[in-house]
Amino acid sequence: MKLEKSTIGLILITLMFLSTFAYSLIQRLEYTSRREEDNSLPSQRIVNSLSGSQRILAISSAFTIVYFNYTSPYDEVKSYLESLASSHHLYLVENLSNERVLKVESLRGSREIKDPNLNQTIELLCKIMIDRPIDCVMREIE
Repeated sequence: MKLEKSTIGLILITLMFLSTFAYSLIQRLEYTSRREEDNSLPSQRIVNSLSGSQRILAISSAFTIVYFNYTSPYDEVKSYLESLASSHHLYLVENLSNERVLKVESLRGSREIKDPNLNQTIELLCKIMIDRPIDCVMREIE
């Protein structure tokens, strides 16, 4: 009887001791996989959100980040921004919302417009973007 209790006790102590190492190993693997996800830029240029580290990495890599809250999926500003995202150094973060808001961030600064039209959008992008669209050059020629 005495031998059985000591054997069971030794097994429980060993199990508790090894579970501590197993827990720390599992946490380490989860932390490194989550950290690697945050430190890389998304492969898609049109996204719903960016983490803080992705935002900093994108701006420091000379990308422009455009946050656009739109009210209708058939918005002309939304269509214009989506076409720019495919051909320029630009990440478009778009969300369906009750009010239209456009915010642009790059190495040149950050600006925000409420209820933008297409002309205001192009004008703002010409001031803030590093990789400027052709519309900016066309405006300077005219």
